[in-house]
Amino acid sequence: MKRWLIGILLPVALTASAQSLSLKDCLEYGAQQNASVKNSSLDILSARAQKTEARLEYLPKVSITGFSYYALHPLVEITLKDVLGNSDAANDLNTNLSALARENGIKPSYSTLKWGYGVAATLMQPVYAGGRIRAGNRLADLGEEAALLKDSILRRSVLDSVETKYWRIVALQQKRQTLRETSDFLESLTKNVASARSAGLATEPQTLELALKKNELAAGIRRLEGGISLLKMDLLDWIAYPYRYLDLASITLSDSLGTLPPPREVLLEDPDLSTINEQRLLSIQVEAKQQEKKMAVGELLPQIAVGGGYGYSALMGPKDGSFNGLVFATVQIPLTDIPKAVFRARRYEYAVQKAVTDRDYLTSRLRLQERMFYQEVETAWDELCIAGESVALAEDALSRIRIRYEAGEVTLAELLQTQLSVTSAREQLTDRQIAYRLAVNAYRSRVGITTER
Repeated sequence: MKRWLIGILLPVALTASAQSLSLKDCLEYGAQQNASVKNSSLDILSARAQKTEARLEYLPKVSITGFSYYALHPLVEITLKDVLGNSDAANDLNTNLSALARENGIKPSYSTLKWGYGVAATLMQPVYAGGRIRAGNRLADLGEEAALLKDSILRRSVLDSVETKYWRIVALQQKRQTLRETSDFLESLTKNVASARSAGLATEPQTLELALKKNELAAGIRRLEGGISLLKMDLLDWIAYPYRYLDLASITLSDSLGTLPPPREVLLEDPDLSTINEQRLLSIQVEAKQQEKKMAVGELLPQIAVGGGYGYSALMGPKDGSFNGLVFATVQIPLTDIPKAVFRARRYEYAVQKAVTDRDYLTSRLRLQERMFYQEVETAWDELCIAGESVALAEDALSRIRIRYEAGEVTLAELLQTQLSVTSAREQLTDRQIAYRLAVNAYRSRVGITTER
């Protein structure tokens, strides 16, 4: 009972206090709790069960069969006429013997198979099935390997999604911090303008313009807060992390963007494409089609099996029951199904050729994809550098405008415009930082690099 209560109250207790989630925490939750990951684990177990099922085809098949019957009339009935024939002499003898039998209490006819029953155990061991059992087992092995590869690809995709969602929230949080700093600046400026207006150095339109900018900024912060809440819910749902909507504000993401490596430190000179799971899946698809073709060809070949049975039967009634056993061998040669099996094998051959074409083409595209992803890294880096330069230029301009504003050389509107330009440049820098980090992660994931997440 106590454990049950703890299981219910623990998620509530977790969300009731302030919590800090790092990227590593989110990745661990996603790798264990994500619904797609759980279903993928079940697919692996299903593939393994199918593999065991295929192995059992090598074992003999044992069955127990029981039957009974009851006929309205005996299935076998023999009279003296059936034995003696239908000649005149036979008819006279039949009449005399029938009369003599009735005088001595003997039935003049014999009947049997009115009802009966039996039960038997049978063992059948396949000796040769045209290679279909071996091909089926190989297909099961390929199915397990494919399930493991798909699980690896899915987990990589899930973790990439977790990282993307995480950094988008971090970006919004950083933008929120930028807006709050701008809001603090406007608040300080409001006090200065209020003092200047009291001294007759500022006009009412200037005060109104400043108030409108503050309201506009406050509305932007509120919209940003709503966006952060929605993205948090999306992330927490994705990693199946327990939370309550009212406690979203207490859940914070602790990681920051940090130092980003330049593209030359990210580039892998010669990525080993043979380790990429997608390419192995293509090869498995080809081999699976080949095994399916072997199974189709196996239907054209003789099927050989040996077996034996032992049981009890009373076909002529309970007094005639006995135990008996037998051994047998079967050879089955499909004749009428040969044309259909030939075309089925031909259809699988076309599927094999198609799979080979797909494998060769998609494998050749892997190198192009690797270069495309790295080009995205270089482009994102260039945009990041430009955004950094823009922030530096905007901040330098703001520092000069402040000095000139205090000297009365520029208007309040010019100062506000410059400050908003700095805010916009910082927000764009944050976007470029996130874009570059995600481009690096996508490149590393695509070329099959295992990194410490």
